[in-house]
Formats: sequence, C-alpha cells, structure tokens
Amino acid sequence: MEELIKVTTKDDTQVVSARELYKGLEIKRRFSLWVSDNFKDFIENVDFTSVRKSTVVNNGAKRELQDYAITISMAKELCMMSHTELGKKYRKYFLDLERKWNDPKEVVKRGYTILQSENKKLKIENNELKPKAEAYDRYIKSKGLLTATEIAKEYGMSAKKLNQLLHDKRVIFKVGDKWFLYSKYAEDGIAGYEIYMPKDTELRRTLKWTTKGEQFIRSILEDEGIKPVLERPSQMMIEEPEEEYDGDYYTASEIAYKLYLPKGVELLIGKLANEYRLKPVFSDSNKYCRRVVDEYGRETWQYTALGARVIEKLIEKMEV
Repeated sequence: MEELIKVTTKDDTQVVSARELYKGLEIKRRFSLWVSDNFKDFIENVDFTSVRKSTVVNNGAKRELQDYAITISMAKELCMMSHTELGKKYRKYFLDLERKWNDPKEVVKRGYTILQSENKKLKIENNELKPKAEAYDRYIKSKGLLTATEIAKEYGMSAKKLNQLLHDKRVIFKVGDKWFLYSKYAEDGIAGYEIYMPKDTELRRTLKWTTKGEQFIRSILEDEGIKPVLERPSQMMIEEPEEEYDGDYYTASEIAYKLYLPKGVELLIGKLANEYRLKPVFSDSNKYCRRVVDEYGRETWQYTALGARVIEKLIEKMEV
C-alpha cells in the first residue's frame, strides 16, 4: 500500500477521514452516495461525526467539503463491506493500528498523561489522590484489556465456546461462575483481572486478556485450524443455506414496527446485524438475511424470519 491514511485522536479515540478512506479504497461511486449506502448501519456521534473539510479548487479559492471523522472500528467494517483486495489490506492496517493503540505500554503512557492533566487542572492534594487512582485503574482496564467475547467474535465463536476451548487446553479453570488462569501462565502477562465493587458491598473480579494474551489465544486457535471468519476461503459455502429460503423477508423498519420500537432503532438493528455477523460476507444471502440493490444502486438488507427472530431476541436482552 503506497500511502497510508492519516490517523488522528479525538476524545481518546482513534479516527480517520471518511474521504481519505473513500479515496484509498478507490470507490467508483460518488462520495455522497457511498456515505448514504454504507453509513446507515452505524450510529452518528458514536461511530462517526460530521466535519467540514477545506480544500482548494481550480481557481485557487477555498471550498468546504462534507467529511466525517470515523472510528477505526467503523473503518474496519467499511473495508470489509467493500469486498475488495484493497479493503483487506486497509483492514489489516487498521487492525495493526488498533493493536498498537491497545498495547499495555501505550495505554499506561496515555493514562499518565491524562492523570497529569487532571491533576494540574484540579490541583489535587495528596489526600485526594485515591479517586483519581481509581479512575486511572478503570481507564487501564477498559482500554488495555479485552473480554473473551471481543476475541471470540472475530472467529464467529461465542465467549462460552472460546472459554471451554481454553479450559480444555488447561489455560484457564472455573470456580463458581468465574474463570482463573492456571499457575503455569499466571506470570506471563497474558491476562488481568478487572476488579470492582458494586455499591461498595461485594468485591468482584473478571478475567480479561492483554494484547499479548490475545496473540496467545490466536496461536492456540491457529494450531486448532480455526481461522478468523474473514480469512476462511470456504465462507461462501458455509453461508449458503442448506435449502433455498422461500419465506417472507423483512426490512429493519418492519422489524422495528413489529416490536413497537421508536423511530431510529433501524440503525441499531443494522449495527447488531454487523456486530453478530448475521450479514453474509462472501455471498449475497444466507439464512439470516440478503443484500438487495435497487435501481439506483442503493444497497439495503432484508431479513429472513429466522434473522428477524435473532434480532428480536438481541433487542429483548438489551431491554430497548
């Protein structure tokens, strides 16, 4: 890749320019059409924010163009949705950036910078350092550690299945409803425990994985012949329904209407479909939904009865 996309930081989140990604992916459609087709599955002010970008036109005058600051996570999804070799290359680039960003050493550096800034502004005295230390601990835990769910999702697995595999490999063991590292790995720096005390009544802790731990788990999965979903050449075969679906299809709006949900939840439905990999990657349809392109070239998704039920269950769990 000759030219990499510039990455900036906004509110401690890595973002890139949508226009630069559009250019890098060599999209043939107009920028505005590309945005309207692809951004509908993401949430404004969460996955992207609207910005104005100045440029110089032929006569030397300045002109403002519509642009968007998109998160690295959203950029990866857009790369995947492009279904091109360039998309795969850029997605790998963003994955590498994300892993470096979440490296514990980098997290610690950013954490100290935040603490120093807050200390100066608030002129914290020695007896007031405890709450700031707790805030810093929360920062480290949320930015530097990954849950089993986050790692498993990329492999199309559930956290339960991944934890069971790690248990079978004698990496972790369970006491009650909590997982712990075997002593063999306790000093390897592959995991940490998120410790918290809800309502100051009971101390709880949850096992989470460092960047080193993520790589360790990836090596175990690779040895087992388990590859990330997007790297599986047989994905098209996997996603093909065993028999052709001949039932009704439902749009996100129709699912929202059926569930008596407020306007705007369509975006949440699209995001859930992406997050739980309901949408086909290498084909136009699977047992959950299908890709439909109208006469104007606009792409939408329609869900099967099974896909609609899955979405309904996910939303019920969220108590929307």
